[in-house]
Amino acid sequence: MNVKWLYERKEILGWVLGGTCVMALCLLATFPHGALHERLIAELNRATGMDVRVTDWTVGLPLGLEWHNVTMVKPEWEPIQLAFIEAKVRILKALGGGVGLDVLVRQDDASPNNGLVEATVTASSYSFAGPVTVKGQLQQVDLSKVVRRYVSRGVLNGEFSHRVDQSQETAGPIKGEGTWKAEARELAIEQIAVGNNRTLSLGFSNVSVGLLCRDIHCDVTELKGDGIDGSFTGEGRITVHQPMRNSQVALTVTVVPGAGFIGKASTLGLPVASGTPMTVKIVGTLAQARIAL
Repeated sequence: MNVKWLYERKEILGWVLGGTCVMALCLLATFPHGALHERLIAELNRATGMDVRVTDWTVGLPLGLEWHNVTMVKPEWEPIQLAFIEAKVRILKALGGGVGLDVLVRQDDASPNNGLVEATVTASSYSFAGPVTVKGQLQQVDLSKVVRRYVSRGVLNGEFSHRVDQSQETAGPIKGEGTWKAEARELAIEQIAVGNNRTLSLGFSNVSVGLLCRDIHCDVTELKGDGIDGSFTGEGRITVHQPMRNSQVALTVTVVPGAGFIGKASTLGLPVASGTPMTVKIVGTLAQARIAL
């Protein structure tokens, strides 16, 4: 009796495994990789306001997409080069009619453990209508390769979680909420406009930023930094618009000038005293923020 029961159990298990394999092969053969590829590229274009160009893309196994040599282009910006983007599809989520993607972005193939962005993207439908959730982290991202015009040196680490409630049928303000935290080390910022065609460069050992977002408004929960040019703390708000570079910045920052900043300020004719706190306003768009002393 026990032998017969064990035999029947193995037979049932074999049929289940066989059926699962057949279902997985059918899903792999019929999954709309092309449509998903086009949709993801369109979402990247919309969110960034840049022209995303993929030199080559292939279907990854067991189920996914791989982009090689990705370039993000904007006429007034330096191109952003990415060596590799991989998006693996979560099979169970796909069987339920939704999208679950495990995304890996690599800046440079020569440094596989640095310059990484890992994220999980989930949506209730292939069209990305309805809630879309993104969670992930940044690891040793080289900022000089992302915002070359304004950053000559800096390594970024961070984590984020955000949900966007969107609909294809209606256009309107962004709905959703999320949190973002990031820390940059050995940061060198260039071409900071201070008026009258004058620019300033600043260097900091550490910079920390935290955001709490609800709908289109992101409140700055943490903004601080320190280094040879001094230290600073700040507060304010970022109002999100699409594309992201058009988002509005309104920050109030208290700066305690250091030795490095005093020397630079004197050459620009800025009235700055060592160790004396000063308040500045940072306003404008993310693409063209300006400082008011």
